[in-house]
Amino acid sequence: MKKFTLAATAFGMLIALNASAQAPRFVLFEHFTQASCGPCAAQNPGFQSTVLNPNPTTVRHIAYHTSWPGVDPMYNFNPTEPTDRVNYYGVTGVPHVEMNGNQKTGQPGAFTQADVDNQFAMGSPIKISVTEVDNGNNRDVTVTVLTVGTVPSGTWKMRVAIVEDPIIYGTPPGSNGETDFPNVLRKMLPNTTGDAYTAASIGNSVTFNYNYVEDGSWVNANMKAIAFVQNDVTQEVLQTGTVNDPIINYTLGQPSVQVMAGTNGNASSFSMTSMNTGNATETFNYTLTTDLGAGWTANFTVNSTPYTTTASVSTNAGATNNISINVTPSTTPYVGRATLTVTSVTNPSSPAMSYSVYVIANVTDLIVNNSGGIGDGVTLGNAANWDSCYVNGLAYANEPGTAKTSEVIAVRAMQDNAFTGVNNVYYNVGWTFPGLYDNLVNQLAAFLNTGGCLFLSGQDIAWEQFDVTTPSPYYTVTCQNFMNNYLGAGFSNDGTTANTQLTAITTDPIFGTVATSTISNFYGGTYFFPDQITVSGTGTPIFRYNNLASKIAGMRNTNNTWKTVYIGTGIEMLATPQIKYDILKWSHDWFYGLTSTQQFDQQMMSLGNNYPNPAGEINFIPVSNLEKNVTLEILDLQGRLVKTQQVTKGTTVIEVSTTSLDAGMYMYRLNDGQNIIGVQRMQVIR
Repeated sequence: MKKFTLAATAFGMLIALNASAQAPRFVLFEHFTQASCGPCAAQNPGFQSTVLNPNPTTVRHIAYHTSWPGVDPMYNFNPTEPTDRVNYYGVTGVPHVEMNGNQKTGQPGAFTQADVDNQFAMGSPIKISVTEVDNGNNRDVTVTVLTVGTVPSGTWKMRVAIVEDPIIYGTPPGSNGETDFPNVLRKMLPNTTGDAYTAASIGNSVTFNYNYVEDGSWVNANMKAIAFVQNDVTQEVLQTGTVNDPIINYTLGQPSVQVMAGTNGNASSFSMTSMNTGNATETFNYTLTTDLGAGWTANFTVNSTPYTTTASVSTNAGATNNISINVTPSTTPYVGRATLTVTSVTNPSSPAMSYSVYVIANVTDLIVNNSGGIGDGVTLGNAANWDSCYVNGLAYANEPGTAKTSEVIAVRAMQDNAFTGVNNVYYNVGWTFPGLYDNLVNQLAAFLNTGGCLFLSGQDIAWEQFDVTTPSPYYTVTCQNFMNNYLGAGFSNDGTTANTQLTAITTDPIFGTVATSTISNFYGGTYFFPDQITVSGTGTPIFRYNNLASKIAGMRNTNNTWKTVYIGTGIEMLATPQIKYDILKWSHDWFYGLTSTQQFDQQMMSLGNNYPNPAGEINFIPVSNLEKNVTLEILDLQGRLVKTQQVTKGTTVIEVSTTSLDAGMYMYRLNDGQNIIGVQRMQVIR
């Protein structure tokens, strides 16, 4: 039984709510699992300990038990509705998790605390409150949806899941050994189809009333309703609510962009709003924390009053606080972060809500770490665990414009047009999931089409996109096309422990001289899956496993606008550090056009490091084996030729006047008319 009520809120002052207001968005994980699924038993405990248990006030969880791969009495109790949700999402294997409907898909181990924080901070234009009344053998459930901001148009549905948390068996009910099962779906109200939801005007609410009969096998004290509003076209979950949610009377309206391209000495400002949606005056604390480059600064204002770290603001019911976060870069290349956190002094049990803004300044080469969880579902962290390989490799390439961030922020930066200074992306995937997804590859494709270059490496990147029979839970046609068209790569197989060496294809003019390296079992256990890939389109093979022609390990590709390098094993898995750095340096130099497709690297001539560095008015550059006359070329970071100097054969040290050069970073190289010999960096100071 159900009925709907459109009601004006009891708090008349809420009619002044700002259209951009955002309430915290609770994070809903819909978890497909099974009591006879071995991988479920391996990954579910880690998911509970790292995602569910640490976030009791911000995370909501529904476990749908499926019909496969074996026996499961929780599925047998209600087979229809879990199957409906399986079909709704197109789930083909367990374990499988959907976060807020369409925000992220993967196995339990793919999710991290960063996912929870990002979703909670994303905000929602609605608030959901749930109350329950136990009548003895049946229960009333009332769901109220308050509109606090502008709800996007769409086909929205209200769905209510009745879960039992936990269900504990004395002995395993299936074959995988699990006995404790959290948030098991028992039924849905009114059913899996849900009720149509049309948002009330801002400041008003819609109420849904339900009643259901309790089953005698349930532990009634463990029953609860989880209500969520979902777009049936996109599958996005806009907001979630359950019984005894904490009181949250603040909103945090988000700025129009989250990432800006900054300039030295000039503040990038982000405007936000925060409201009191309660019915009484409440004191909010606003705290600014930062991660900034050397010499960078940040502050914020609340209602035009400046603060550096914390502001305590008494806010009337329905009142809005206008906030500005200001980040000023120095010359240090960095992706700076400033995070504003709001808490309630009046209601200290309210969970903190944070929102971060970012400024990219002086960055030409961006290391992007995948934020997905490590593939075993147990090891904590993500690809940032080993990004030192990339940092050290670009340092070896003498790249002064290096910084790093996550793929979530990189995607947002590209969407916000803050990538204007970035020339090259080095995507560190390693063994994390998903490595590729539609929004990411769409943004990367746009970046490449404007002349960007991309390096990426990791095991299972190709497997997750092309193994549709096992199947991989991550593949999409969009990602497959990206790998085919931009990486020039297809998929052969998942790789085996026999693929123990990465060997260069010696005829390749870019990577042909890279030495052979052992590939280590970096992740431990049995997790050793270096992808064997195939040529697609214009891709050019550059590495093999064990020097076997049938086992391609790496590919480069170009269409003369963009360039890509893809390695089917993680750079971190290479046992020899110098080879990691060589691969990154040759990729970097090829991206910048400092190397050609001629075999410059097999020339006997060599170019040394300049001294002093930084240079003042005179600089010295050692050379060796100069058996012909050559030209010294100095270029700015945009690749423009700014100075040339003739060098006669037999020279061992080139003396260069830098008085005509402005202060800054430059590249220098030798050109013999046919080949480019060596590339180094030079800094000029005044």
